[in-house]
Amino acid sequence: MTKRTAKSAAKPANPTPAFVAAPEPFQAKTLKRKQFASTGDVHIQGDVTITTQLIVGGDLLIDGDLIAEEVFCLGKLTVTGDIQVQSLYVGNTLDAGGNMDVEFLIKTGCSAEWMARMLELDQVKPGKDSGNFIEKLAHPAILARHAHNDVFGGFGDIQGLGYLSCADLDCHGNLQLDDDLEAGEVQFIGGHLAASAVHIAGDCNCEGEVFSETDIDVEGSLFAGNIICQGNLRAGAIGSQGDISAWGTIRAKGEISSLRGEIHAGRWIASASTLYAAKYIKAGESVIAEKGISCGKDYGILAGTTLPRTEWASHGMISASTKPRLILSGEFVADKKLRHIDALEKKRSKELDWEIPRRLAREMMAE
Repeated sequence: MTKRTAKSAAKPANPTPAFVAAPEPFQAKTLKRKQFASTGDVHIQGDVTITTQLIVGGDLLIDGDLIAEEVFCLGKLTVTGDIQVQSLYVGNTLDAGGNMDVEFLIKTGCSAEWMARMLELDQVKPGKDSGNFIEKLAHPAILARHAHNDVFGGFGDIQGLGYLSCADLDCHGNLQLDDDLEAGEVQFIGGHLAASAVHIAGDCNCEGEVFSETDIDVEGSLFAGNIICQGNLRAGAIGSQGDISAWGTIRAKGEISSLRGEIHAGRWIASASTLYAAKYIKAGESVIAEKGISCGKDYGILAGTTLPRTEWASHGMISASTKPRLILSGEFVADKKLRHIDALEKKRSKELDWEIPRRLAREMMAE
């Protein structure tokens, strides 16, 4: 053996890194503290009450209710009961067996670096034996596990068996609720939104489909991939890449547009601005857009599809500043306004089959 080969054999070019095991999960029957932090997994078999910050670098499982000021969970957060917090930040998925009340922001899909900087861990002076600032949030083995889990589906999802109430919502994945969504503003939903009802005080931006078992009520602008509403749809403005569909009415002060699909309402469609669909525009009753109506050149506008032709002039009308092309059914009546359809709605006495049980349910709740 030469000196050169002996030297190379003594020092391997790529030494195999030592395996670092994850820390044992922290377990307790209940947890009630001013502050709590763990770089690994945490399992609490009862309720959790934290006065200030709850920080978990791994997965957090709570077999009970969660009450805290701020919650940072880099892994998966599972709570079998209710959640009452001021702010909630989750790296992976959020599952709740009860209701979720978040006073300020709820955010999923948070990266380890973003969460560590949010906690200002990068501002702490490192000691001689300390690793990088991200390892102050999560153990290296937990970080490696999170990096592997990113490949699989469900990342950033929110699932709840109750309602979700928050000021602001930023969801990396899908949002699925068995009850209502009430939010000040939906900044972003990276997947689909499904809820019993949707009530948003500001704007709503959803990459995928927005689905509601009852009404959708958005004070600001609603933008989505598709919109399906098994009730009445109302927003400041409505924009969709695909179809816009409602069992009842579709109403907006701003424009209503479907860039690649059709717009279909079981009752009427009304806008104080423009109405556009790449395919058909269909309404069981009237179609009104004060500043213009247009559809795809190989399609058409159908109004009054649930009415006899004798009622088209009063309840199956098509109205805009100028007569639109491609009217297939309904009767054109010039210059009707949004307030006209609102006035007709106040005088309405007939109910559709799906409206009756919902009215009865509202009356029972009021009692």
